[in-house]
Amino acid sequence: MGVWAAGTPITQNGAAENYVFRVSAVDDLVDVALVDYAIKKYGAKKPGLILINNPWGESNEKGLKAALAAKNLPYVGIEKFETNDVDVVPQLSRLKQAGSDVLLLVANVAPSAQVVKSLDRMGWDVPIVSHWGPSGGRFTELAGPSAAKVHFIQTFSFSGNSSPKATAVLDALKKKYPEIKSLADVTPAVGIANAYDAMHLTARAIAKAGSTEGSKVREGFYGIDKYEGLIKTYQKPFTPTNQDALAASDYLFTYFKGDEILPLTN
Repeated sequence: MGVWAAGTPITQNGAAENYVFRVSAVDDLVDVALVDYAIKKYGAKKPGLILINNPWGESNEKGLKAALAAKNLPYVGIEKFETNDVDVVPQLSRLKQAGSDVLLLVANVAPSAQVVKSLDRMGWDVPIVSHWGPSGGRFTELAGPSAAKVHFIQTFSFSGNSSPKATAVLDALKKKYPEIKSLADVTPAVGIANAYDAMHLTARAIAKAGSTEGSKVREGFYGIDKYEGLIKTYQKPFTPTNQDALAASDYLFTYFKGDEILPLTN
């Protein structure tokens, strides 16, 4: 059961007997959402791709190319950078020279922060639409004041969420972990929510199976009818042809205000 990794082939793995299920983002779906958001929010006409140089970056390169092609939108360039790079100015400069009007970013916390700081050094104020990488840790501390400019995707936010389930889970978290003083201390909420729903769905699959034998639990996942979860109410979340419980309609875009991740309203 995956609750964090987003690589599309994790669940769509071609196995004759697929035992991999997921409550998490899926790169191919995220990439469509990133492109749609860049067009709707910023009127993107010349997006540039800035991607971490690892299999996750490769997964999203493929997905972003497909999402852009579906919109008949050309990209001006694809640049890669390493996790330990402290200067991404050369790559960003090439995208700037190519006329990029929005950056599509895929990287985790620290490298994403280096992109933001490199943009500040360049004095290039270009919109950034990002995968969920910045949500995983000390992004605002590492990226500085310009961290707030990054709009990134999530599957869940406690902020502005008054649903009874969200309130109950947040209260339980505060009770168990007294160090949680504000929503900024719940980091990352998306990981908590994915894991919470995944655990309850797994418990239901085992109950359906009446066993912990792998093949029976797998059938148990397919047999789940409905679960009122933290992220959403799941209706038949898994089938033999789709072992991802979340769809593109379950994503939202967010930004950092201080250390808190807030949903964007438009």
